[in-house]
Amino acid sequence: MPQQARPNASARRAWRGHRVLICPDAELLRRRIAKLAAGMGPGVERKIFWGDDEPFPQAFWPQLTTRNLFSTPTVVVLRRAESLKAEVWDRIDEGLKLQASTVLPVFCLEGRWKDAKPPVPAFLTKRGLWTAAESGGWIWQSPGLTDSTLPKFIDTWAAEKGLTLDARAQSALCDALPRDAFAVGLELGKLELAAGETRRIDATMVELIAPHGDMEFFDFIRALSADPAAEPEAVRGAWSRVLDDRLRPANDKILFQLLGYMSWQARQMWLLNEGEEHKVRMNPRDKPALACIAKRLGRAGIARVIELTLDANLGVISGQRRPDDTLEAYVAQLSELLRGGPSAPAGNAQ
Repeated sequence: MPQQARPNASARRAWRGHRVLICPDAELLRRRIAKLAAGMGPGVERKIFWGDDEPFPQAFWPQLTTRNLFSTPTVVVLRRAESLKAEVWDRIDEGLKLQASTVLPVFCLEGRWKDAKPPVPAFLTKRGLWTAAESGGWIWQSPGLTDSTLPKFIDTWAAEKGLTLDARAQSALCDALPRDAFAVGLELGKLELAAGETRRIDATMVELIAPHGDMEFFDFIRALSADPAAEPEAVRGAWSRVLDDRLRPANDKILFQLLGYMSWQARQMWLLNEGEEHKVRMNPRDKPALACIAKRLGRAGIARVIELTLDANLGVISGQRRPDDTLEAYVAQLSELLRGGPSAPAGNAQ
């Protein structure tokens, strides 16, 4: 079995210490971590832990301090580290004194920025690891994709892909793209394919980007679960989006996006209903509302959501149903189920 190449001493010095990444965008964090790993040489391993897991993952500590058998460089990432209590940071401070030479610890603070300020816990700035990170230049921070940072993100992407954008195209992209790096990457991928051999993007191609601001999917689902008598505008808005879908171009129809979203939401609801909310990865603002829906549905109701979603997906893929008709039927059944109508289970079976 061939041995993996080991980083030389100068390479190890280049990535000594640890890193603190402050950014609310998971995709930007992923890219930054990938860049750090690439700088450590070939054969780098990544170990991911979550700071909001309860209890704190005990496997983190040996990964931080133990040199592996083959001296393989390892990036040990602690996501959502802003959730950690002061005593855990104290233990991390002590653990870094015993840090293995093959390990690069990376701590991700992922809270939303307020008034253009990064959400760094006050007690963290008093720890030795923060002082060391400041003096070593080991802190990277970004507010995510905003009106001011998106143009540079687009320019960097175009340069990496060898693409040319005219001035009108960049302006139109800034107006059309969501402020989420993962979603932006998917949309920009469409434009790269459309550019073809010309490697040029003009403003007309921006029409390929799916609209993102008219109704967020979580708000859409919440509207479907609302009482029409109590919230007529919300329910009417959801159904207008469904009926208008017939008029939209094929690449802008919401059926498969909605089915994919509901598959994911069903998994989150199952965890919430089972009391495992610490495993749910979603916007904290939306979690209480989804938890209420999950408890109202119970196991049987959540299973029915999964069944409806799979049936709709299979019906269209197999060619047995038309997408437009499927969307309307699916939304009608889903709405009735979420509101506790005849399609819902007889009882909230746990």
